[in-house]
Amino acid sequence: MPTLRDCVVLHGPDLTPHHCARFAWSRGVVTGLDLGPPAPALARGTLVVIPALTNAFTQLGDSPLVDAAAMLPASEVFGDFRAAALAALPPPEQFPHVAGHMAYLARSGVVRHLDFCEPGAEPARMLSAAAAETGVECVLLGRFGARPFSPGELSAGVAPLPEAARAELEAMLAEVDGLASDGLTPPACEEVLQVTAARQKLRALACPSPNFARRLAQLDPHLVAPLTAASDDEIAALVRAKKPAVVAPRAAAALGLPPPPLAALLSAGVSLLLGTGGPMLSTPNLFAELDFAWKLARAQSGPDAPVDPLAILRMATCNIHAALRGHYHGRLEAGLPADFAVLNFTSPHLRATRNLVAAIVSRLTPEDVLATYRGGEPIWRTPQFEP
Repeated sequence: MPTLRDCVVLHGPDLTPHHCARFAWSRGVVTGLDLGPPAPALARGTLVVIPALTNAFTQLGDSPLVDAAAMLPASEVFGDFRAAALAALPPPEQFPHVAGHMAYLARSGVVRHLDFCEPGAEPARMLSAAAAETGVECVLLGRFGARPFSPGELSAGVAPLPEAARAELEAMLAEVDGLASDGLTPPACEEVLQVTAARQKLRALACPSPNFARRLAQLDPHLVAPLTAASDDEIAALVRAKKPAVVAPRAAAALGLPPPPLAALLSAGVSLLLGTGGPMLSTPNLFAELDFAWKLARAQSGPDAPVDPLAILRMATCNIHAALRGHYHGRLEAGLPADFAVLNFTSPHLRATRNLVAAIVSRLTPEDVLATYRGGEPIWRTPQFEP
């Protein structure tokens, strides 16, 4: 039975750091947790075991286009430019880039990501193949190839889902885990809800979108993603509906867009998840995203209202359970899946900290990850680490 001894473990739904004499796992689950006293600070170097991370918003399909949009206005990035650039590359040329970025997720302590993939069967199959190669779980959310409704049809709000879109939806759901959509009429929302519920598929709704509160009720999404902005009324609608939302603040910043109102969302009690967006805009480095999100929330809250780093860390760990349930736990307890990352807190920049959670949120890099385990098996491990 593989075992770590004399380490620190972030335990339970509160992610409380504890000294741990023995952390053991077998057959995919945590089997031993000999917890000692809490360890909110470190006076000496040690190994720190945290729940493995979930990157809740990626678009790895644009992996071949790293920094291709660096000098483009935001209005052009997701228009013809992106689609044309990807269409010019045969899938065999795209795959190494996609698989490479997925391997980088594992290197960064991530065991799963929610990918808002390109339309069509081929991109979904490419992501599934990369997931099989790297061991990272890929939760695929598909999108319609073209908007099913014109602005006029959306405004009238009475048109059902067109036959072509209905056929596309059926074909899509055979390849992916759910649908990400925002431009649907009320009758189309009802049909999508029925079809996805019958097939036990996920639903994601973008925000902001016209009549957001109404569409939130009509589609009953599992999560709102990506949340690029939110008014007070939209935040109130999220709270009333008890729906989690996904933010990717670095991607928004890369586009020159206003950042999501993290401080207001946290203060209102919205359950938040964290993602990195597409590699075209920013690296899929969730540690960098945690650091950016904490500092952004702190700047928004003002100098006299500190933001608890634990609230930020929950965005990449245990908050996933409220959104997806099932085997998505994001926490470490005996009997739960052995999905965890082992961090090297013996390095000079980490071995002494007055606030361990703050150090995890703001000071880690992928180089500080010794190993990433999914279901008790390593999907990333440095040569010097052996449990």
